[in-house]
Amino acid sequence: MNKPRIITGFDRYRNTELDVKAKFIVDSMTGNPNFDMPLPPLADITAATTAYIEALSNAEGGGKSQIAIKDKARLQLEGLLNKLALYVEAYGKSDEVVLLSSGFSLAKTVTPVGVLPKPDGFTVQPKEKGTINLKLSAIRGANSYLFEYRVLGDEAWIISVQSKSSLSLTNLQSGSQYEFRVAGIGSATTRIYSDEVRSFVL
Repeated sequence: MNKPRIITGFDRYRNTELDVKAKFIVDSMTGNPNFDMPLPPLADITAATTAYIEALSNAEGGGKSQIAIKDKARLQLEGLLNKLALYVEAYGKSDEVVLLSSGFSLAKTVTPVGVLPKPDGFTVQPKEKGTINLKLSAIRGANSYLFEYRVLGDEAWIISVQSKSSLSLTNLQSGSQYEFRVAGIGSATTRIYSDEVRSFVL
């Protein structure tokens, strides 16, 4: 499983959201036994937050100089928060609960699914002349599906990769018997196929 990690980079926050997030982090880390000596000190974060709030207020309806001061104050606050995030990750021991207690947001972890299971519910249904519909139950973790078919007795399989768990085959040889199989495609390279199913084409 991937280790939990803090989301760094605070430019995704709107101007009116950044100070709220900064205050939440300071409140969460104040007296937090998991982080007894924060770097930078929380007092520095609080001072930068106060300066940013003041600059943000002055920039509303202000001129270019006030906006420039606000932008500078924001960059300073973001820089301090990013440094604090590095401290939290260093002392968070890759413990999700401990990291969350800091007030920082965590990135979503992706757990590899591994080898996909054998397909279930694979059905082959002849339709009108030269047409057969293939269908199976969706496989959790499958990005797409590898359908294979061939005329009974042939060695080579004809391959069709589909994003959905169903496929309609057309222009098949009427009166011929085919065999079909399917496998899910995921992150692993190993493929586990369904049982082969045979059917005559109308």
